[in-house]
Amino acid sequence: MSHVYLTNERLEHCRTLIGGRGKVELAPRVGSEDAVTSQLLAILSDPDVIVDPSAKLLVDRAVDLLCIQLLRSHSIVQLPQSLAYTRGGLARWQLRRVTEYMLAHLDKPIGLDELASLVGRSRYHFCSAFRLSTGLTPHVWLTRQRMLLAQRLLNDPNLSISEVALAVGYSTPSAFAQTFRRIVGSTPRNFRRSL
Repeated sequence: MSHVYLTNERLEHCRTLIGGRGKVELAPRVGSEDAVTSQLLAILSDPDVIVDPSAKLLVDRAVDLLCIQLLRSHSIVQLPQSLAYTRGGLARWQLRRVTEYMLAHLDKPIGLDELASLVGRSRYHFCSAFRLSTGLTPHVWLTRQRMLLAQRLLNDPNLSISEVALAVGYSTPSAFAQTFRRIVGSTPRNFRRSL
């Protein structure tokens, strides 16, 4: 069983993002099945995701998606016919500004609010536009960039794996090693030995 507490302000904010009308009122439901909500709750209750500061983008997006799913399937809010953001992706200058910002801050937690504010978009529209522009979510793009930098840093024998983890935004070597292995297919230690 998962418990996620969402404020009315957060739900109202998501309602305005998707163009819904009316006050947010969730339908009283107990024991109803909703596969989408279940998957989002699984992400939000995964201890590896919760404690990993580099997963901030993923958590922000998952909470937004949970709010939207609750509005779509479990509320009396009047929603527009299509929730899709039909415009194109980010303009070149917007994409450059966001990606340069992420590359300059690979060692720090980065949130969707930060990125969206760089280009004057809401989190919801920013994520959709970023994905249209790059083919990747902001979280996946950022994680790949962090792993590319980690591979370069692992070439330096003077840096410990813990120092490499910190340099690419991971507070613990174990969280770094888990992500590195998932993306690169090898542990950081084995990758270093193969060089």
